[in-house]
Amino acid sequence: MESWIPITVAAAAAQTSRNAIQRHMKGPLGDYGASAIRFIYAVPFLWIWLLVLSSFSDQHLPKPEPEFVIWATIGGVTQILFTVLLIKLFSYKNFLVGVAFSKLEVLLVALMEAAFLSVAISAQFGIAIFIGSVSVILLSLRTNTFSWKELRLSLQSMSTIIGLLAAMALSTSVVSFRAALNSFPESDFLIRASVTAAIVIVVQALGLLGALYVFRRSELKAALVLWRPGIAAGFFGSISTPAWFSAFALHSAAPVLAVGQVELLFALVFTVFVFHQRLTKIEAFGVLLLLSSILLVIFN
Repeated sequence: MESWIPITVAAAAAQTSRNAIQRHMKGPLGDYGASAIRFIYAVPFLWIWLLVLSSFSDQHLPKPEPEFVIWATIGGVTQILFTVLLIKLFSYKNFLVGVAFSKLEVLLVALMEAAFLSVAISAQFGIAIFIGSVSVILLSLRTNTFSWKELRLSLQSMSTIIGLLAAMALSTSVVSFRAALNSFPESDFLIRASVTAAIVIVVQALGLLGALYVFRRSELKAALVLWRPGIAAGFFGSISTPAWFSAFALHSAAPVLAVGQVELLFALVFTVFVFHQRLTKIEAFGVLLLLSSILLVIFN
């Protein structure tokens, strides 16, 4: 098994834990406060990790060039936008389906990488991405029955609009971060990923602190007072971000994200056993389709 696959699974597991904490804190912190904690509290963890990593490495840390700054800025802004939209989506859908919507990013990233980064997708990867996208559409249905009318109504709902916007924001951030990683000179993938994560998180945290202070001061105060869940969200965020970046440094983004759909299986566990939300037959079938798409990628 190639190394990027277990790294991706670890990233998905940490990301699911972080999303669950943010979903839980949506009530006391609000949409924007719950979105911000993953960035604000991740700063010390990511910088401690980078310092430890650099102390054991014989490589010099790469210096950001203008190309890196441009791509990292686009990625950082769209990642914040995705996080806010995902937290808002939890008001309309259960935890599993809310996370599932963001997985449409796989198809979007494949198209964007082909258009902007000249990355070719094999036929088997393409089939896997298609099956995974169908599974997400099934998970978006409002009832336990499938019909063209139900599909049309589901696709026109506010939750679908927010979900599609979230997927577009996430796919843009993924392609941008991968371009930022590739702008560094050749060096160890873990060094490039860790430097990128450490730099971006500081800018994101400062931007969110300033925005919340100006526009949502009560949510900022709540996020600072309720610091324990914030630290937990930051800790899992500090694991998921460099893990995703490491996987992107080792492989093109679309296959990485196809395997990353295993996040839905982790989300299923949280949905049923932590949030005690019901799963319909259609949703269960969607999860089985998702599993098949993941296996197609792994055994390509």
